[in-house]
Amino acid sequence: MSRPLHVIHLLPLDPVKSFFQLFPKTFPEGGPPQDSFMTSPKALRREYRVLQSENHPDILIGSSALNKAGSSGDASFSSIINRAYTTLRNPYSRIAHLIQLYHPQELDITQDDTAKELIAKFQSQSPESSLEYKEMLLMVLEAHESLEMAEQESELEDLSAENDERIKESEKTIDAIIQNHWPITDWDALMMEAIRLKYWVNIQNGIKEWEPGKPVHLTH
Repeated sequence: MSRPLHVIHLLPLDPVKSFFQLFPKTFPEGGPPQDSFMTSPKALRREYRVLQSENHPDILIGSSALNKAGSSGDASFSSIINRAYTTLRNPYSRIAHLIQLYHPQELDITQDDTAKELIAKFQSQSPESSLEYKEMLLMVLEAHESLEMAEQESELEDLSAENDERIKESEKTIDAIIQNHWPITDWDALMMEAIRLKYWVNIQNGIKEWEPGKPVHLTH
C-alpha cells in the first residue's frame, strides 16, 4: 500500500527588504544598526551553505535595493541568496547596500556618477579634504606600482598585510559611525568612508588576482 502524500502549506512571507534579513544567524536583528557592521566571513559562508542546501520557497522582494541588478522580482530564492551572499561578504558592497537601504534618496554609491559627484563634493569642502583625497589616490598608485613591479607573490606580503589593516580600520570606522550616530545625519561622511574602503578592497582584489606578467588594473 502506498503511503499518503503529505502536503506542506507554506505561510505567506513578509517582503524581504534587505539582504541582511536573509541571514538571520549572522545578522539576528536584521542587520545594522541593530547588528554590528562587522561580521565573521566564516559564519556568513556557513549560513550561506546551509541556506543553499535547503528547499527554498519563493520570496517576496520588498525593496528596490534588492532589485538593482535587474532582477524581475520573480527570481528564484537560490539566485537571490547567491546575490545576497556576494554582496554581504564584501565589506564595500555591504556598506553600499546599507546606504541604499537607508539613504533618503536611496543612493547607490557603486554607480560611477554617484561616486564621482560625492568625491568632487568632498574635495571642494576644504584644502584639507582635497589633500586627504589625493593622499588616498597616492596609496592606490603606490599599490599599483608594487603589483606591477613584483616578480613573485612573496614580494606582496607586506603590501597585503598593510592593506588588510587598512580594511579593518575602515570597517571599524564605519561600524562606529553606524552605532554612534544613527539615525545618520551626515551621510556624506559615511559614504566617503565607504569610498575609502572601496579603494582598499580593490587593492586586496588586485593582490589576490596577481600573476606574473598579468596586467594590473586597480579601479578607483
